[in-house]
Amino acid sequence: MNNRMYLDSYATVGKRGPKDIEAYFETGILLEEMEWCGIHGAFVAHAMAKEYDPIYGNKMLLHELKRSSRLFGVWTVMPHHTREFPQPRDAVKEMLDNGIRVAKMYPRAHRYPFSVDLCGDLLREFERNEILLMVEGGHCYGPDLLEPSNQVLLTDLDAILTRFPNLKVLLQASRWESTRFTNPLMMKHKNLHLELSNHQGNRAMEIFAEWYGAERILFGTGALEKSPGAAKAFVDYCTLNGEEKQKIASGNLARLTKLDKLPPSYKPKKAADPILALAKEGEPLKNVLVIDSHAHITHDGAEGIGFIHMPHGDATSMHERARLMGIDKMCISGFLAVWTDYEEGNKIVVDAMRRFPKFYHGYAALQPQYVKDWKKEFRTWYGKYKMQGLKPYHPRTFIPYNDKAWAPWFEYGNRIHGYALIHPSPNVVAEVNDIAARYPGISFLLAHSGASFHDARLAIEVAEKNPNVSLEITLTSVTYRVIEFMVKHVGADRVLFGTDQPMRDPIPQFGWMAYSHCTFEEKKKMFGLNMQKIIKRVRV
Repeated sequence: MNNRMYLDSYATVGKRGPKDIEAYFETGILLEEMEWCGIHGAFVAHAMAKEYDPIYGNKMLLHELKRSSRLFGVWTVMPHHTREFPQPRDAVKEMLDNGIRVAKMYPRAHRYPFSVDLCGDLLREFERNEILLMVEGGHCYGPDLLEPSNQVLLTDLDAILTRFPNLKVLLQASRWESTRFTNPLMMKHKNLHLELSNHQGNRAMEIFAEWYGAERILFGTGALEKSPGAAKAFVDYCTLNGEEKQKIASGNLARLTKLDKLPPSYKPKKAADPILALAKEGEPLKNVLVIDSHAHITHDGAEGIGFIHMPHGDATSMHERARLMGIDKMCISGFLAVWTDYEEGNKIVVDAMRRFPKFYHGYAALQPQYVKDWKKEFRTWYGKYKMQGLKPYHPRTFIPYNDKAWAPWFEYGNRIHGYALIHPSPNVVAEVNDIAARYPGISFLLAHSGASFHDARLAIEVAEKNPNVSLEITLTSVTYRVIEFMVKHVGADRVLFGTDQPMRDPIPQFGWMAYSHCTFEEKKKMFGLNMQKIIKRVRV
């Protein structure tokens, strides 16, 4: 039985804007979800403190903390120079008087320089009083290409930690693409810590524990925007030992915040379904077919691919990772095949299918700008090597899916009743409505439909018009309750489990579905039975 204690280092409550009408924000929902997942306590910030005013939001936070002894406060702070916030010593005294030992800064959202000159007095007080500081961001693309309010430039953080080497900092919400940026900082600054709700790189839990020590990795969920179950599964299913997992799950956060009294355990309660019960124990699913409908693969020995660190993406490593969760089959396309060279990339897929003949099912990737003889390609990849899927990819071809350039491939796919994995394009609704009607023999899988409620609505619109369209879930966002939303509108028969591994670790994607509030029968369909039907239709 899993008796591990979990403390969430990254949760937010309170109204925020803009918010999707389906998204949750209530403290009561957070507490219910914590019990559902087996998360014993959470350090929470109030959205009002970020989006309106720190002082006002912190007062609202104190009110929410009274609702449960399982909640611990995160105090939103900012520099005092404009007289919007108390002097550093007064601010720290107020925190400690309210039993709060964690501060959070939003320099991009609150639009002030995250610099030693401006923030030094406040940071010095945190260092002196051993207060943990939380900051968000660290994406390698920088604030100009992503939402600025979520960004902390890593160069700023580097300068601050150099000036205040004993300041304890937790970097939250850094993404898996940023490993090459965060790694030198983690190596340089021993008091910098990472939480991985957004940093879902393949085997990140094990790799970062090896590089920096398990003492510097903290469990965080990103609730209630993200699925807490996705983050919890990342700890439970990774291959670290029990002591390391316990440090990550709660021990490190309790130590950094000097939390003497941990929250109580929950009363034992029978899980709602066998899938949830096994997920809580970190055990592979039994007597449940699991097919990953959306995965990729790299060449043997690859440690990185182009712009990202992406280790353990070869055939043997992915098969090994899949066994942890009980994944029985995986539908793969070569990362190289969709990104640069379809011929070389397809060969990697063929080799994986040869080495693991009942496990890997191949998506052939073809790029119209390079194909000279379509019939020859069909004979090679489908006739000779028995691939079953089609993987057109707009982000690297810039060709709309309903363009005539794809027509020979889709016509062939229609004849063999193949399945096509469609990555979003700028006009994906109109394009897929067109090709789904023209090629009814193809099973179209809309990739990343669970990216957000907005994306789910677009996918639902297409699926409601076309019976040969299904919704595949995967993305780092692991949007809370979006799987249930899709099931409500199109039924569990039209939703598919996928991971996009090894671009991201498969475990959080698995946990996202395992911890969903769908029924056992619905989960069985989504985890594998639906994709099994799609595969069986193919006539190769």
